Amino acid sequence: MAALLRRTSSPASLDDAAAPTAQHGAAGTPSPTARAQWLSLAEPCQGLRWRLQRWRSLLPTLVCPHRLHAQRCGHYASRTQPGPLQRGRFADLFDLRSGTQAVGYPFLYAQGVIDLLQARVLADLGVNARHLRLLRHRTRLLGADPARLGQALQDVDCRLARVVRVGPTEVAALLQTGIADEDGTLIAQIEDLFVVRELPVAYAVQADEDDLLRRAVSRMRRHAREIDAAAPGVRQRQLLVTTADGRRFAALAGGPLRLPRWPREGARWWRLRAPALAPMYLRHLVARELAEWGLDLGSLQMTFIGRVAAGQTLQLLQQGRAFELLDAQGRLLACGRI
Repeated sequence: MAALLRRTSSPASLDDAAAPTAQHGAAGTPSPTARAQWLSLAEPCQGLRWRLQRWRSLLPTLVCPHRLHAQRCGHYASRTQPGPLQRGRFADLFDLRSGTQAVGYPFLYAQGVIDLLQARVLADLGVNARHLRLLRHRTRLLGADPARLGQALQDVDCRLARVVRVGPTEVAALLQTGIADEDGTLIAQIEDLFVVRELPVAYAVQADEDDLLRRAVSRMRRHAREIDAAAPGVRQRQLLVTTADGRRFAALAGGPLRLPRWPREGARWWRLRAPALAPMYLRHLVARELAEWGLDLGSLQMTFIGRVAAGQTLQLLQQGRAFELLDAQGRLLACGRI
C-alpha cells in the first residue's frame, strides 16, 4: 500500500532529504521504514517554471541507456496546492456542465506533481521512456468524498514497490503513490503498473520472479470484449478525443513526452501517425462520464490495451461495475472496473 507521509518539518528544497514517512502493512498499522526525499516542485498553473521542471524530470528517461537499476530507486515526496485555478482548468477541459457542481468527480488534481514524482523514480530505475508503457492504473479513495482530492494542501509521495520479470526482455514495474491531507491522513492510494520492454537480458533477469503477476499481465494484454452493447441495462456514450484536448491535459496534468516517430518502411513521409493520447487523459475522461451517471468511484481500475489516437470518436460502454472503451471499429482500447 502507498506510504502515508507523517511530516515533522516543512518540505525542504529540491534534493534535500526531509521528514520520515510511515508505510502501511496489510493490517493498516503504520511502521517507520524509509525516509522520503522532499522535492520542491512547481504547479502546472505556474506555466513556464512547471514546463521547464517537467522537461528536466522527463528528459533523463528519454536519453538514458536502457537499463534496470531497481536498487537505486528513491522514495520522493512533494507538497502541492490544487487551488481554484487548477480545478477550473479541469472543469473547462472536461466540459463540466452547469448544474453538476454536486457531482463527485474523482479527478486527480495533483496529477502534474504525480507525473513529476513518477518521472524521478523511473529515471532512478534507469529505463528509457521510449520502451515504457502504462498498462494498468488503479485509484482507491479512502473516504466517501472525492472532492477531498481538490483540497488546498496535499502531500504526495511516490516510490517503486516491485519489479517483476514478465518476459525474456520485459519487466513490470509497480509504482505506488499516496496522497495525504495536511494532517497526514491518507486520502487516496494510487497504483500504476508499467511494462518495460526490450531490456537487455542481463538486466531483465535481475528482476523478481512472480508467476501470478506474470500471468496477470498476460491476461491484461489479451483481454477481450465482454460487454454487449445491445444487452439491456448497458449505458453508452460517444466521446470525441481531439489533439487540442490532449495538449491541454498535458499542460495541466503532465503525461509522457511524445517524440516524432519515423514512418514504417514503405510509407510515405507525410503519412505520419496521429499523436497518441496520454492514458491518464482517458482515465479522467471516463471518470467524468461514470461520475455523471451517478456511479460510486471510490475505487477505479483501468487497463490500457490499445493505442488511442487523437481525432477518434470512442464508444464508452458500462454494465454493472465494468466498463469498456472501444474505437469506431469496435476494437477494445481500454477496460476497467469500479
